[in-house]
Amino acid sequence: MCGRFTVADEIYEIRIAVAAQFEQLFRPWRPTFNISPSASPGHEQLIAISAADGTRTLKLARWWFIPSNWNKPLNQLPTSFNARSEDVGHKPLWRGAFESHRCLVPANGWREFKGPRGQKQPYHFHMGKSLFAFAGLFSTWHCNDGEVVDSFAIITTEANDIVKPIHDRMPLIVPADSYSDWLNPKAQPVPVLERARSYSRQLPLEYYASDAVANDVHYEGPLALRSVEVREAPREPVQQSLFGDMPELASKPVRRRR
Repeated sequence: MCGRFTVADEIYEIRIAVAAQFEQLFRPWRPTFNISPSASPGHEQLIAISAADGTRTLKLARWWFIPSNWNKPLNQLPTSFNARSEDVGHKPLWRGAFESHRCLVPANGWREFKGPRGQKQPYHFHMGKSLFAFAGLFSTWHCNDGEVVDSFAIITTEANDIVKPIHDRMPLIVPADSYSDWLNPKAQPVPVLERARSYSRQLPLEYYASDAVANDVHYEGPLALRSVEVREAPREPVQQSLFGDMPELASKPVRRRR
């Protein structure tokens, strides 16, 4: 599960890292340190997509996947900001996007939370200051009032040995030499997906306990990345079920106040 992430690089650095030729931004973008899921306007984040002719573009999209055929109010959307890698090839919600609407989600790190409700301790996962990219799925939705909304979901996979003490899931990270294959809408996605799953299992990740100020979805700023000390080291998570993975849980779309 990935419920918060950070993009601390400037846009020109991101453009170089994902080899984007163009930017299609409808408002200015700046580095953001406490990105949380939302289907509401005003919280769009950067994704990289590729057209059929190979042109690669940076766009702004909402981090809560809105199916292109959605015909109900947005507050009735299912929890769709994360897509399990085990499901994307066969579940109707994801299958079409997996086949031809894949994207990259630039990031410098993400956070998972551990502890009881109201006392959760965030842990920040990163690879130094390196920029990397989550595997994502995107959609373009045409609202009845004529509004056109781009949205995306981050694909998750089973946690590697570094992440497991904190959470049993992690974002799927695409190796840089697979960006073109992942973005190519004409390419077969399954081999790239499996390559990314293998890559994510071996990543040299680091993590630390970070400031609990980032528990608040309304907070935005670099303090979200500040390292803090905790009295007790995290333990292995308790298995939730003897009969398979429990479904991921998340809050409904929220509107962040500035």
